Parts: sequence; C-alpha cells; structure tokens
Amino acid sequence: MADDNTFAEVKRLLDEGRDRDANAFVQRQGFDGLIPWLREQHHAEPADAWRLDMLCRELWRQNETARIREMITSEAVDSSVKCGWEVLVEAKEDQPEALETALSRLVRLEASREDFPAFIERELASLKALRRLDAALEAAVADDSISMSFAALHTRRLCLRKQWDVSRHFDQWIQRAGDAAALPVAAFLDVVGDLYEAGTLLPDVIAKHGDWMKRQTIPFGKAGYAYASSALFAETAAWLDGCETREDLQGWIAANHITALWALHRYEEAGTVAAEVLRRDLRDATWDWNAAAAAFGHALAGRAAETQAALDAITGTSSKNAEFQWAAELARSVLRALKLPRSESKRVLNEERQRLAMVLQKHSLKLDHGSASERYELALKAIAKHGGFRARSWQLRSSIQKPVNPLRSWWVIGGLLLVLLAVIRGCIKPGEEGVIDFLEEQRKSEQLPMDAAPTSQEEIDKLLQKPQQLRSR
Repeated sequence: MADDNTFAEVKRLLDEGRDRDANAFVQRQGFDGLIPWLREQHHAEPADAWRLDMLCRELWRQNETARIREMITSEAVDSSVKCGWEVLVEAKEDQPEALETALSRLVRLEASREDFPAFIERELASLKALRRLDAALEAAVADDSISMSFAALHTRRLCLRKQWDVSRHFDQWIQRAGDAAALPVAAFLDVVGDLYEAGTLLPDVIAKHGDWMKRQTIPFGKAGYAYASSALFAETAAWLDGCETREDLQGWIAANHITALWALHRYEEAGTVAAEVLRRDLRDATWDWNAAAAAFGHALAGRAAETQAALDAITGTSSKNAEFQWAAELARSVLRALKLPRSESKRVLNEERQRLAMVLQKHSLKLDHGSASERYELALKAIAKHGGFRARSWQLRSSIQKPVNPLRSWWVIGGLLLVLLAVIRGCIKPGEEGVIDFLEEQRKSEQLPMDAAPTSQEEIDKLLQKPQQLRSR
C-alpha cells in the first residue's frame, strides 16, 4: 500500500509539473532522485506509457539523448511514446531524414497521453523544427490518415493563425473516427473562444455539426465557452440550456452557463444549475465558482442552511474569479442577516454595505458593472425582505466602478499627441524637420490598434474572465 501511495503522490506532482517537489519526495523515500525511481517504475511496468514518458522527460532535461534512445529501442514500449521520443532525439541530433520519417509515423498514431502532442510541439519549437511538424501534419491530413489527437494539434495550430477553413475536414473526420473526432472539433472551439470569434464562426459549424456536438461532452461544453467568451450570452444560455440535467455535466460547463444566466438576469436558474453541481459533487477547477454561485442563489431565496453549506464547500483551491468572489461575498452578507433576528436586519444592511465597499477596495475586483451592481442590489433587497422593510434607493447604490474603455484613453492620448505635434510644428525652425519625422514615428508606434483584444491569457480563468473583459469594451 505504501508503494501505491508513493506512486500516486509522485504521479500527482509530476502531472502538475512540480518536478522539484517530486524529486524531493522520492529522495525522502530513500531514492537518489527521480531518474532512479522512474527507472525502477518503468522496469516494473514496461508497457505503461506514463512511466516511460516521465522517465524520458527527466533524461531529456539532463540532455541524456543516448540513454533515451537506448530506452526506446531496447524494450517493448508504447508505440506513440516510442515514436514521439524518436522524433525528439532525431531533431536534437539534427538528423533531418530520420526526423521526417519519425514524424510521418507519429502523426498517424493516437497519442497515449493527452498532453503528448502539445509536449512534442513545444519541444520541437525549442529545436526550431516546427516547419517539419506542420509538413507532416498536412501530409497526413491530405491522405486522411492523421490520428485525431494530432488532428487536434493541427487544428489548433491553424486556428491560432486564423485559418478557420480547417473546419472543412470535420465531416470527413467525424465519419472516419466517430466520437474521437471530438478532439479536433474541441480544439477548434477552444481557439474560437480564446480569440472571441464565436459570432462569425459558430453559427455555420453548429448548423453543420450541432446535433453531433450536443452528443459529445467536450464539444458541447467548448461551444458554450466560445459563446460566453465572445460575450454572446443569449446564445450561450440557449446552447447550454438544460445542461444541469445531463449525465455528463461538468463543473466548467455549468460555470459558463451561470455566467450567461447572470448576464441575462436569470438568477434563479443560475442558482439551480450551481446547486446541481454541488449536489453531484462535480469537482474540477471551477468547484469554488459553482459553490459561490449556489450560495448566492440560496441566499436570495432566504435558505440559510443551504447558503452556509454552499459557502462551507468553498475550498480556496480554485483559481480566482472576480464575479464568483463577489457572489460569495454577497451570499455572506445575506447569510449574516438570515442568522440574526429580523429586528437586526436594518443594522446588518448598513454594516454590510460598508463591508462590501471595503471588499471592493481591498481586493480590487474587476467586475462587470451592470451584472455585479444588480446582484448587489438583489442581495440587499434580500436582507430587507428578511427584515420586513424596504431598502431605500440610496442604500441600493453600489460603489462598483464603471469600467473605462481603454480605447478611449488611447484616443485621448492620441489627441494630445496631435495637439503637441501642432504646437511643435508651429514653433520649429527651418532645418529641424527631422524632429517632426521622429515624433511622427513615435506616434505611429505607440498608437493602439482599433481591433486590439484583451490580453489576459491565464489558462484556467479563460473559461470565465474573458467574457467580463469583453462586456466592458
């Protein structure tokens, strides 16, 4: 049992990218380091792709390509991991013909590990071999032999260059690979959401493949993400409608649905969706977000015990999200009133108004003004309802700052620069035109493009933070 526990802990640490922690852990177990431990694990289970891959990655970090070649040629190993490491070794040793041959085999094999294609891509980028990768991917697409895991990589690479017509292959891939084609379709939808292109691209894709996508968990959820990220909240809610009743519901899918429902003022429905996530214990990186949303929904309904239970479910391990942090704070305010005699409600309302203003100031929450202000008002009305009085309009006003459009600031700066140029032009002496040229170049280099997009790229918060940024534009 101890060995099983050790393996599980090291696997968790390595899968989270915490190599140093894993190395320290195995040393405490009596090993010299990760490589001896992984070698022993690989010999115990030579067919296990994870053990071989992790061992090769550690050897790769030590620049031990000869030992990697020995590992993948001397024993029966997983074919995709074997071929993938052949690719990297040939690239590292600058063997172009062998590299092309290995790449041609690799892109036609299904990856045994989910992150393996992205890992191969990243390492080939560091070795300046991405053109060879793209050539191998295109050749496999052309003869319709590409595996779906590498079709997903190919799709993502093209979409990041906005070559959206890669979607023309979806019909062929769905017919050939069936459910496995969810991988490239999901990759397409992911980038569509990241680049806020759902409004122009999703209608056509859904018209062609919508029925199939709804039967697939990840494409179904990713389409909801793409709509929400593009601030198309009515479309998000319509697409994800009823997701809480699906057997394959996942927390991140619900979180996108809740964001859309909040934007559409459908707070009771949002609370229902979030409560179902908690009821079914659907834990993922958005667990705290759903717990906060469930707490807010229960608080508005005056359910003290359920509100407390939902707040207690917050673990503090999910990534921060301002809108859901705000929902949790509002739920705490209402809960405080629900736990006290009704005669205390007026005092609680005024004290919580002050506390919430301090929360905004302390945490600098970047909130959507409309939705966050409306939820603030609903929370205070819930306190007033519990106390049997009517909150006054001045009490319902929030201190949430309206977002400033960054483009306006740049237009102001641009206007000031033009005025300054005019003044300088009026004062400049003959023969000093070079100064004007320099200032003109500075103005051009500093001007913000009209189509500039928000720059937040934090991976896990992309599910929900980007919609809030977009709504403020």
